[in-house]
Amino acid sequence: MEMKQIPDYPNYAVTRDGRVWSYNRNKFVYCYPHKSGLTVPLWYEGLRFMKRVQRLVFETFYGYSPEVVTHRDGNCFNNNLENLIGMTRSEASKLRYKSPLKPQPICRVKIATGKLDIVEVRRKEKCYTIIHEAVRRRSLTSGRCFYYYPDEKDELISEIKARIYSNELSLNRLLQQDKYSPFIPVIKNHIRTNKKYLEVLEKI
Repeated sequence: MEMKQIPDYPNYAVTRDGRVWSYNRNKFVYCYPHKSGLTVPLWYEGLRFMKRVQRLVFETFYGYSPEVVTHRDGNCFNNNLENLIGMTRSEASKLRYKSPLKPQPICRVKIATGKLDIVEVRRKEKCYTIIHEAVRRRSLTSGRCFYYYPDEKDELISEIKARIYSNELSLNRLLQQDKYSPFIPVIKNHIRTNKKYLEVLEKI
């Protein structure tokens, strides 16, 4: 996973796929979804700045700041470096008059039934933001469904397996330290839930 320090923000780094890392907190920072894309708060010398994630990715890896940073596939939540284009405002304004790109197909799996279907979600739809939160792994599920791009099922399965492994490690540690800890039932429930998720996906 390639990650580079964000220019002018020495306490943060960003990955090629648009995740922001805090060196102070030693973890990835939550990015806030909006209709026009993702924003993230960065702190510098006691001041808080809200920054567009696509611009952070572009400027960090390409080393310059274009007037506009936009997305090749029309999906404003897909901040992979290869999906970002820098252009002038004049070029961006011309794009607005072109026909919108066809939305990218998304796999939807209903957890209760295991039924798989293919959906296309347009920006104007109310569910656009929450579905793309799940597609980009900001949340594991949405509306009791899994959402992922057709070629990313294995990535979702790997993430669920990693969560199970992490929870099992935490559970074993707690059982050794305090077998009456109130967190033990919570972690066991997380493990059961994720194993159910895994079972549903592996049957598809």
